[in-house]
Amino acid sequence: MEKLAVAVINHKGGVGKTTLSLILTQMALMKRHRVLAVDLDPQRNFTDALSFIRGYFKESLRVKGALAPEDAEAPEDWIVLDCPPSMGAISKVALNFADIALVPVRPDLFSLSNLGVLYSVARECGKDRSQLPLVKVGYDATRLAQMAEEVIAGEGYPAAASLPINRLIPYNIASGRIWSTGLSAEARAPYERMFARLVIAYQRMLEGDFSTAWQ
Repeated sequence: MEKLAVAVINHKGGVGKTTLSLILTQMALMKRHRVLAVDLDPQRNFTDALSFIRGYFKESLRVKGALAPEDAEAPEDWIVLDCPPSMGAISKVALNFADIALVPVRPDLFSLSNLGVLYSVARECGKDRSQLPLVKVGYDATRLAQMAEEVIAGEGYPAAASLPINRLIPYNIASGRIWSTGLSAEARAPYERMFARLVIAYQRMLEGDFSTAWQ
């Protein structure tokens, strides 16, 4: 596979950007890819959490706190960018650099109401809408989640995955374990599907197929 740079971005805080960045990084490492993890959020939670598990992966994981022009030629197979909760200059740099930007959203209208701003900035960065798929986090059978689904469908936003809330994952991360420790195969399945869809979508984009990348 070609080198893949994935940003995790949303200018709303508390939607799970860092958790998703950590899961992507660990999944790529467990599939024996080399990963450059770039922590662009001043809080540095991504860096702190990765420090707990670096010993598992040794030379396969490299962590930085900023992007540099030479990172486009980095030897790693994957570059994962954890973005700050804003659409400032740092996030714009990440959007310009990334091949795909995953946008985690919770089932509340505040998570969705300002997505137009994000997609507008992405257009300015020369990105197709398909390069910014949503990752729906915690969407269930409640009326609020159904309303959020209606907004997503009405706007035609692409979606890469729908992930359930799992309380064990933050515990694993905080205690320095691999994110999937103790999860059943059924609980891991949505994340495995997301990872596989991400790879397939990127391959389609490389072939010029943006319109059906996530179908």
